[in-house]
Amino acid sequence: MSSGEALHMLNVSAFSVCLTEDAESLFVGDKEGSVHCYDVESGALIRTSSGSMKGAVVWVGLDGAGNVIAGTGYSRKAISWDGYQEENAVMVLDMKTLDLKNSWSTGKPAWHYCFNKSKQLVFSTHNGEVSAWNHLTGAEWGTASDGSGCIYCIDTHPTKSRVITGNNDLKVVEWDVSDSFQQLRTIQLPELSGWRFGGVWSTKYNFDGEVIYATEPHSESLKIYDQSSNLVGDVKGHPECINRINIIPGTSNQVISTDRDSFTIVWSLPEDNMNLDACKQEIDDKVLWVGFSVDEAQFATVSDAMVRLYECGSGELLKSAEIAGFYRSCGAFHPDGIHLLVSGRMTVMVLELPTLKVVATYEVLKTDDGSSTALVISKDGTKFLVPECRNMNSDKSKAFGWDCSDPLKATELFIKSDYGARMFSCAISDDSSKAVIGGHAPSILISMVDGATLKHIGNGAFFAGFVPNSTDIIFAESSRLMRYDSEGGQIMSYSGHSAAINDACLLNNHVITGSNDGSLRLFDLETGKCLYAFFNHRSESFNAVAVNSTGDMVLGANSNGMLYILVPYSD
Repeated sequence: MSSGEALHMLNVSAFSVCLTEDAESLFVGDKEGSVHCYDVESGALIRTSSGSMKGAVVWVGLDGAGNVIAGTGYSRKAISWDGYQEENAVMVLDMKTLDLKNSWSTGKPAWHYCFNKSKQLVFSTHNGEVSAWNHLTGAEWGTASDGSGCIYCIDTHPTKSRVITGNNDLKVVEWDVSDSFQQLRTIQLPELSGWRFGGVWSTKYNFDGEVIYATEPHSESLKIYDQSSNLVGDVKGHPECINRINIIPGTSNQVISTDRDSFTIVWSLPEDNMNLDACKQEIDDKVLWVGFSVDEAQFATVSDAMVRLYECGSGELLKSAEIAGFYRSCGAFHPDGIHLLVSGRMTVMVLELPTLKVVATYEVLKTDDGSSTALVISKDGTKFLVPECRNMNSDKSKAFGWDCSDPLKATELFIKSDYGARMFSCAISDDSSKAVIGGHAPSILISMVDGATLKHIGNGAFFAGFVPNSTDIIFAESSRLMRYDSEGGQIMSYSGHSAAINDACLLNNHVITGSNDGSLRLFDLETGKCLYAFFNHRSESFNAVAVNSTGDMVLGANSNGMLYILVPYSD
């Protein structure tokens, strides 16, 4: 490997891949239950399996004896594993012809597979169980439970009769499978605040089995554990949740990882396992929200566990405080100038300024299946709005409108329950009478009196806002901003980003956007022209942006743990 350039683009909906040891052939499992063989040098399709299975092929492996093994399963982790009931299957194919030699049902939903050469067994993971099968006969060799709700991933030791599994309880379990399933040890990954349906999404032995790699969706980092289960490395660089780790064949220290945002990193780790401390990176916690105080003398940042208050002129940290936040926490300064509201997973906390002491907490959400995704306050300080994303029952996601005229005695105004999909963004109009909500369904304009739907506008959106001094509405629809009038008519499109827009702020005739492509962009609000783009070689995705009322300071919160403070200049 000398570069990351693409050699071939294959026209296949790949859910799993496997290279032969000589790197001459590539086997690909697709979403329709088939396996394809491609020539690596030319990228040409050589053959496709004569048989297929129901469901996506989530794993493909080789047994070293001329056979390809493939298993179907559920590929989307962390959303609805306890509601997924479809039985999955394994098939064994002749490596040269891809003719079907054997197949069997696992009898239950499956998530991942591996093949242990020393035992000649196929291992499969399920909802709290791991099973093993004779791959030539399909006979079940054994099943064991790890006490979890779901086992997402599994890997086999390169030389020993051992496997490791990762589950939704953030645990990696190592098993001895010499004669039966015997638990050898358990590694507990850090329990971070946030996603109820998180867990170990991928785990892998290194080339000699002396080190274990693991990842979970909160930290977006690759964690490295030694034989004593000590965390000896924690490397960061992904802008999104890592969903797959693998070892690069023929190397002793190269690892490849991919994330949900289609971002791939090749890591070159220390050769000596005793020096893995060199992998540790000290990076500040990720800023999720940033905003200016009412008088714009300070700005605040919110992470999943901390609130910090800074002086605008000097950038000096004035005060910090721990909060019961989570991975989507955000904030909003109350117009009274003495309170800051911060969202937890199901709550809204009121913090006193400048002490950052929590003086009130409101239980806004009604069920722990959901989590808040945004928080906005009206300009007059009388109302706040919180939308919700439900995991299991996404169509029952709600938005909650509250009266916060007195932040210490806030009361519920309405519950919006008929959106029919997960919600991710919202904004309140200048006169506080209306709001917009965006999510997986088309965006809606609602009344801030009772939550009644006034209009359906545009498509799904992860950012929603009102144009200043106007009734027009602006949405982030993937990588583009779209401007609509109050009747839903499209007025303008703002293009330039190459990935989803996470946040935007509007000032006078300009709009500033932050995106997963690692850039901030400045657009002319009336013409749609991109006037300026900010890039930094260390930047990942920009989670939040803010601009003061004079436009002479812009704040951009990045996934790399940095807060960028930008000031305008002229050529």
